[in-house]
Amino acid sequence: MVAGVLALAEISFADTSDSPGIKTQLIGMGSLEAGQIVKGENQGDKSIEKVWYQKNYMRLGFHAEVDARTEVTFEGEGTVQYSWSQNPTFPNDLQPLYRFYPFHVEGDYWIGDHEKPYFRIGVGIFPFKYNPDVRNLGEYLYRTGTYPPTMFNQFDYPYVRLMGLRLTSTPVDSLNLNFLFTSESQVLPFSDWGISLLGDYTFAKAFTIGGGVFLSHLFSTNESYTTPKLPDNLAPIDSTNTDTIYYTFRGIKVMGRLTFDPKAFFPLGIFGKNDLKIYSEVAVIGIKNFPKYYDELWRRIPIMVGFNIPAFRLLDVAAVEVEWYKWNYANSFTDAQFTGNQEPRPDNIIPGFDSKQNELKWSFYAQRRIGKRFSVIGQVAYDHLRLEANTYVQSDSYIGDAMHNHGDWSWILKCAFDL
Repeated sequence: MVAGVLALAEISFADTSDSPGIKTQLIGMGSLEAGQIVKGENQGDKSIEKVWYQKNYMRLGFHAEVDARTEVTFEGEGTVQYSWSQNPTFPNDLQPLYRFYPFHVEGDYWIGDHEKPYFRIGVGIFPFKYNPDVRNLGEYLYRTGTYPPTMFNQFDYPYVRLMGLRLTSTPVDSLNLNFLFTSESQVLPFSDWGISLLGDYTFAKAFTIGGGVFLSHLFSTNESYTTPKLPDNLAPIDSTNTDTIYYTFRGIKVMGRLTFDPKAFFPLGIFGKNDLKIYSEVAVIGIKNFPKYYDELWRRIPIMVGFNIPAFRLLDVAAVEVEWYKWNYANSFTDAQFTGNQEPRPDNIIPGFDSKQNELKWSFYAQRRIGKRFSVIGQVAYDHLRLEANTYVQSDSYIGDAMHNHGDWSWILKCAFDL
């Protein structure tokens, strides 16, 4: 690791007289986050209290401008994860788990003027975020499965890492378009390919409207995983359905979002850049109905609304977000993780689960930057935070929301610096 850091530093700050067109920059960050799930549940019926949460992040790499039209980025991310359970039966749960993986490895090429290109083509692994105002909840197009429409989020990680190709364009001022052809790496079954198209437009300096569609698992690398032809995966036949239908992971998701910044109409200096913004996002996760589990479309429509409380420059962001989602099954991936044949059906392993108490989530997020490099971030929430373990076994593991009932909540603090 030390050798890698020194090599990157040498690349970043070396004399480029032999390659006068190449400009390199060392990039990276480090953070320490810790907190508690003050009250929650494990598997829905086992109460937990004051469970410690701790995770560290490190990123390091470089960004290079090779020429007027070409850029490359190589950045790795490492984590140090502490298991929530501290179960002495599993020794790995008693010590931190170290991971390192590619975070952003991409080559970009501009067609047209660099400042206002006709197109920008990127290929590789890249972080992607289409709703810049979201701090915790939302970003539904990529942070959800389709069937079942489960969702996930991580503290201060309101985006996804995608793998594939993206084509971006700004044909006119304030209009941004994105076309993506990506391999599935977030939800099962992995390695399927999908196509998505997104766009947003800002007008009057106050309103931003955006939308997108994602054809998930459109091209399967193994159809027996994408649409399992198994007896247990048959949709029930009734008066409205007399055909043989198998549940499938493949589906279409659509998203719409809106942001309003009233400061455009009264630009007072007492407000910070993010103060007073109101933003929302709504999605349809799987537009096609299937019998029994997916027969009501409205239950697959999450709605998120956020508001940035005026912080008068004392904080950079103070965001309150609420989410309403009437999905009547647990937001859990346990069955998909541990059953021999993953099937696109909801998780039914939680005996004490009450969907009415789980339909409204909330989050309060605050951030303050100190100088040019350091930040302090905090969050109090009843959201989709998961219990993370270092050892997973079928009989003793749960992969899903750590908070299911009214009165559950967590807090997390984070200190971070960037290069």
